[in-house]
Amino acid sequence: MTEEVESSDGHVVVIESVWTGECPSLSGRSSLTFAIGRHPVDASLGLRIVANSGGGMFCDEWAEGRRIDEIVRGKSELIAQSFSVLHPGRSVNTGGFVLAVLKHLGLLRISSENSRLHEHIPSTTFEQVALSAMSQTSSEMGSGRKTLKLKKGVN
Repeated sequence: MTEEVESSDGHVVVIESVWTGECPSLSGRSSLTFAIGRHPVDASLGLRIVANSGGGMFCDEWAEGRRIDEIVRGKSELIAQSFSVLHPGRSVNTGGFVLAVLKHLGLLRISSENSRLHEHIPSTTFEQVALSAMSQTSSEMGSGRKTLKLKKGVN
């Protein structure tokens, strides 16, 4: 799946969705579907929320991995609102959904001092955790083939 986005210089760029995953929301009451996409020129990775089983509104635009790293690098008091700069003026739910995905991918963890806060896991980047998630899923899926077992006596 591809999606057109406007770059900072006004040109339209097509971001290719290269991997899709699912994770629970922070509350655990819904499931989020997210996509990791690749920029066609510099091959940088990005993130977007694709769906929410809970029905809440969200922004489905791409967020650059570079900008995610700028927000989280070295931070120990991250909240959903920390990610509002990725999609200014859009649904406030989006920041919480992005936070949930980044926690799921292993870029962030719950703070040991305050369970309402999240902290960056040192020495990790968005690209590292995204590539790791993509490779784990690929190896777990193997060839993508399923072996069917037929019951005896069934024609």
